[in-house]
Amino acid sequence: MNDYPIDQKPESSGMNRYMLIGGGILVLITITLVVLAVIYPGFREALRDFSIIILALFQLIGAVVLALVAIALLYAVKAIDKSTRVTLVPKLEELSNKLDDVLANTKSVTADIKKSTAAVSTTVSIITEEIVGPAIRISSYLEGFKAATTLIGQRLKPKPNTIEKPTHE
Repeated sequence: MNDYPIDQKPESSGMNRYMLIGGGILVLITITLVVLAVIYPGFREALRDFSIIILALFQLIGAVVLALVAIALLYAVKAIDKSTRVTLVPKLEELSNKLDDVLANTKSVTADIKKSTAAVSTTVSIITEEIVGPAIRISSYLEGFKAATTLIGQRLKPKPNTIEKPTHE
C-alpha cells in the first residue's frame, strides 16, 4: 500500500553517530597522551620529536602538492593561450574583415544617398521655379479674369425691379 517506511531515520543521524565516535576517539587519545607525558618524562621528548617529524612531513607533502598545482595551472594557462591563438584570433580577424566590408558598403550607400538627395533637391527647386511658379501665376490670372468677367456679367444683367415695360404709343 504505502511505499514509504514508517520509521525512517534521517541520513544526518548516522553522520552524527560517526562524528560522536570520532570525537570520542580523539578525546581518548588526547587524555592518553597527557597521562603518558605526566608519568614518563622521556615520553614528552619522544612525543615532541615525533610531532616535529610529522609536521615536517606534512609540510613537505604540502609543498609538493603546491608545486604540482602550480605546474597544472601553468599547463592550463598554456592550453588556453594555444586555444585562443588557434581558434579565437582567426575568428576575430574574420569578423573584423567582415565589419570593414560592411562599413565600406555603408559609406558607399551613404554617398549615393547624398547624391540622390542633392539631385532630388535640385529637381524640386527647378520644378518649383520653372513649372509650379508659372502655373500658379497663370492660375491666378485665370481666377482674376474669371472674377472680372463675373463682375462685369453681373453689371450688365438688368435688375429685376427695373425692368421697363414697353410703352405703346
